Amino acid sequence: MKYKIIFTYDGSLYYGYAKQVGVKTVQEEVERVISLILHKETTIYASGRTDRGVHALNQVADFTSEEIKDLQKFKHNFNKYVNKDIYLKSIEQVDDEFSSRISAKKKTYRYIINIGEYDPLKRNYEIYLNKLDVLLMEKASKLFVGTHNFQNFTSKEEDQDNFVRTVYEFRFKIENGRLIIEVDGNGFMRYQVRKTIGTLIEVGKHTINEDLINEYLSSNTRNIINYTAPSNALYLVEVYY
Repeated sequence: MKYKIIFTYDGSLYYGYAKQVGVKTVQEEVERVISLILHKETTIYASGRTDRGVHALNQVADFTSEEIKDLQKFKHNFNKYVNKDIYLKSIEQVDDEFSSRISAKKKTYRYIINIGEYDPLKRNYEIYLNKLDVLLMEKASKLFVGTHNFQNFTSKEEDQDNFVRTVYEFRFKIENGRLIIEVDGNGFMRYQVRKTIGTLIEVGKHTINEDLINEYLSSNTRNIINYTAPSNALYLVEVYY
């Protein structure tokens, strides 16, 4: 039987989501606990990877098992044994055809910029920039909306699938001295969100012109943009199916 899990995590102490040799990752920790509970080596398949230091409010993954008898007991045991910077929010049985990655229709990411007074207690969860032209950033963000070739806004390798993705919407709001940027899309490649946000930050600092975005989006030659926002202020908010 196949199961879908939704979990949240603080990515501060992890070397990203995906398993890597010799470093601490979210996937490794989640699989360790599930395998411990089920007494069987178990692999999970997530909606996507998050970079080192990135957080998730609702990461989705699936796995197969014939050993689970009580879902609530499984959830209780998981949260008992897992590291305290990870929490399992829900588990449910799903059809065998379900895939956390392939079945996803839309994803939302959030980025938090402190534009007020610096807070050292939140240094792992936001970045501090107190001089930004937010209106200009919001205007420039509309250039990313739509279906584009994002080859110059991702570090994804050339020999993988195409670079075309659709961005549905950017949303900007200011709360308690924080600029909160949310972006919806049908999927995001490696560093795509961080590079688009990083570019918007440079626009907001008046170090580049928004015309540069059109130039990089329309270019037929791959020339990856240099701007990449820090990972610690990025959150995977929701995955929609």
